[in-house]
Amino acid sequence: MTHANLAMRISKLVTSRAFQGVIVLVSAAMPAAAHATSFFEGKNISLVVGSAAGGSYDLYARLISRHYGRHIPGHPNVSVRNMPGANSLSMATFLQDVANPDGLTLGAPLNTLPLTQMIAAGKVRVDAAGFNWIGTLSSLTSVLATWHTTGVRTVDDAKTRTVLIGSTTPGTTLEMYPLISNYVLGTKFQVVSGYKGGAEINFAMERGEVDGRGAFSYVALGFQHPHWIREGKLNSLFQMTSKRDPMLPNTPTLLELANEGESKQIVSILVAIETIGRSLMAPPSTPSDRVVLLREGLMKLANDPQFLEDAERAKLEIKPTSGENLQRLVGDLVSLPEHIVKKFSDAVSLR
Repeated sequence: MTHANLAMRISKLVTSRAFQGVIVLVSAAMPAAAHATSFFEGKNISLVVGSAAGGSYDLYARLISRHYGRHIPGHPNVSVRNMPGANSLSMATFLQDVANPDGLTLGAPLNTLPLTQMIAAGKVRVDAAGFNWIGTLSSLTSVLATWHTTGVRTVDDAKTRTVLIGSTTPGTTLEMYPLISNYVLGTKFQVVSGYKGGAEINFAMERGEVDGRGAFSYVALGFQHPHWIREGKLNSLFQMTSKRDPMLPNTPTLLELANEGESKQIVSILVAIETIGRSLMAPPSTPSDRVVLLREGLMKLANDPQFLEDAERAKLEIKPTSGENLQRLVGDLVSLPEHIVKKFSDAVSLR
């Protein structure tokens, strides 16, 4: 898989619509439906979120849980619990090694899970490509932003002074955004790790402990702190997307700002990670007929008027990608040539 092919696949996935995956799923699911219906009926699906409560991953999981069961044969209940730790490796290890692979336990991982495996080079036991990826309902537009009182309004400003950026633990996009920017643009972001979650970083930014935050979900921000947007409390320096989001027409992408060649290759990997978005996955060895119906149900959910109304009310963006496409993207990522991964690893290891 060459960089050019990976970039082309990312572009296609970002612009895909839910029904593109559904066409294949419908025909595949028909012979399995009767058996799977009898299995799911009267059961509970546990959706295990690999991050703390209150963040955007948790918000999406809880939104999905309220509607998902209607689109799975047998209409099971869906409940949510949180298992944060080690950049979702705690949850993924549980899903891979402990959970019963019967379709009744799903994971909602941080989108960096495949990247953690890539960079660890065999030190992580979790195999991201071995999970059954159910799909994602949102590939979010995320930005690196600074607080309005810092005077840091552009990337050029961040090249002239040290800018403290709050983060949780190494290996998250909260840390990768500023570090990759330092590597490809020469900015002077300094990562301050140790916060439990995004909400704590937000409070720290308001108190002046840090100057900003990477990997801000712009849509989630509109839900959690709409007055910040209305009152111009944040300066969006760049967005991590393949092209500018219509909501942020004046904020450049990091791909635009990066030089050709190696720099764009490094940034493209992180754009692929963001395409994974707020996804769901099932344990390895989950019966294929149940995986088919779980995938089909998620794509049907993306077109459910009641769900979409609930998402709009919560100001959560819905940009679906099918499980099949996500499965291929994750497989391509963890199969990238070692020298490309090494360049990326070098970029996010700089402090």
